[in-house]
Amino acid sequence: MQRSFLRYTHLLLLPVLALGLVLTGCDSSGSNGGDPDDEEAIIEGAYPDPSSGNSYAEEVAINLQSAGLGIRLENNPSASTLLEIYTGPSDSRSIERLPGSNLTPDQTTYGDLGGGVDLSAVISKENLLRSDQLEAADTDQQGQLRNADQLIRYYLNQAQETSSNGVDFSQLSEKGVAGALTYYEGAEILNDFADDGTVSSDPSDKWNEAFGHFGAPRDFAAFLDYNSSEGLVGSFQDVDGDGGVDLVSETVYIWAGYTAERAAAAEGTGNPNDFARRAFEAFREGREAITNGNTGELSEEDGFARTALDAWEATVAVNVIHYVNGMQSALENVSGEITKDKLADVGGFEDSWGEAKAFAWALQFNDNSTLNDDQLRTIHDQLRNDPPYGEGVDSSTYSGDLDKVKEEIQGAYSFEDANVSAW
Repeated sequence: MQRSFLRYTHLLLLPVLALGLVLTGCDSSGSNGGDPDDEEAIIEGAYPDPSSGNSYAEEVAINLQSAGLGIRLENNPSASTLLEIYTGPSDSRSIERLPGSNLTPDQTTYGDLGGGVDLSAVISKENLLRSDQLEAADTDQQGQLRNADQLIRYYLNQAQETSSNGVDFSQLSEKGVAGALTYYEGAEILNDFADDGTVSSDPSDKWNEAFGHFGAPRDFAAFLDYNSSEGLVGSFQDVDGDGGVDLVSETVYIWAGYTAERAAAAEGTGNPNDFARRAFEAFREGREAITNGNTGELSEEDGFARTALDAWEATVAVNVIHYVNGMQSALENVSGEITKDKLADVGGFEDSWGEAKAFAWALQFNDNSTLNDDQLRTIHDQLRNDPPYGEGVDSSTYSGDLDKVKEEIQGAYSFEDANVSAW
């Protein structure tokens, strides 16, 4: 199943009637949001309104553009359309409609958000581990290390969902942005705070930026439901009654959605691992500490910055496990050499491979990652450079290699056995 940014656009705002509060909508200019540094504007249990920061709407645009790349690649659009979205869509470019909802987005074009972002200019240019092993059909320069920008540009120019080798360009493009831009920038900000509690620019704005990359709305915790397979209540909701969904204030994006879903699976095994609440509460309390002038609380060994990032990183690692599990499930009824003809769901297998590969790459973008580069290279070697079709690879051998991927990650993060199986 395609797991896009927009698959996780769930509204998670505070129930207005339940707490007797009026939450005003916020637009990209922050004209309705109030001053986030005003202590009276802080709603207990919710993240202070970040909409007055100029960069906050940019994080929303980044999430939406990334989702648009994955969705449009599935539908074989033109390369020029994809590249326009990637390098900064025109203000008149339509935002891809939210799936699974009859509600209309309040913002329908990128101009409504204040404009799009040139993803190519801000994405990390760090070389992707083992990218020099990709085959000619899957890279612009075979045998050379490539960064996310170079590979994504190549995938978008192909304007197709998968390569002839079964490499999922849609997943690697969308999740490539998630790892090499959204997670990379969020981790960089949180690491700066964790080092000494300070950043070069206004701390509240930088903290809001990291929170925007994480992708949770202001009251994430109030809408978590671990009895749901996605860990969330509902998908979209029109809180302010205007007939639409505000993409800035009434939406949750990819990383926050994943923390909820992975936490729900762990809750179901009886071995709770609440990534979502740990990350969100650390973001919320860290923001209040900044407002109160207590930035030292962010940089302590178990301070808010490290707590938020650790929960976020662990979720990225769990995602690798989750999609490895998906590949192994697809291989259960395959004997001997792995070929497309033997797979009951070729698309599902390729989707799982692409997601596992993309999230394994994402793990390298935290400079203080639990897994070092040598461990990550080993994981990439075991995943291989493409789905192993017609390469003489036995299904049991490849499944054993995938077990080693899970063992490497489980050992590093001390995940419970039952959770690894459930994920």
